[in-house]
Amino acid sequence: MDKFDYTTIDLKKKAGNKYAAVIIIANRAKQLRENPADTDEENRRLKPTYVALKEFMEDKLKYPEFDIKKINDDD
Repeated sequence: MDKFDYTTIDLKKKAGNKYAAVIIIANRAKQLRENPADTDEENRRLKPTYVALKEFMEDKLKYPEFDIKKINDDD
């Protein structure tokens, strides 16, 4: 299994907010847990959180339901 060397800074760069990134990854992991057929055969043997993080860092996840600007707003 590959080792991930991602930090919270990497997550923040991708989503603009590390907390938003965690929510996105957690939601994807939940989808994979509930429906393992959503991923290819190679990734089915891996843990859903690992696959979700991998997909997120490779820009394979789309997350239009999250308004990143609203999440990042300091109001």
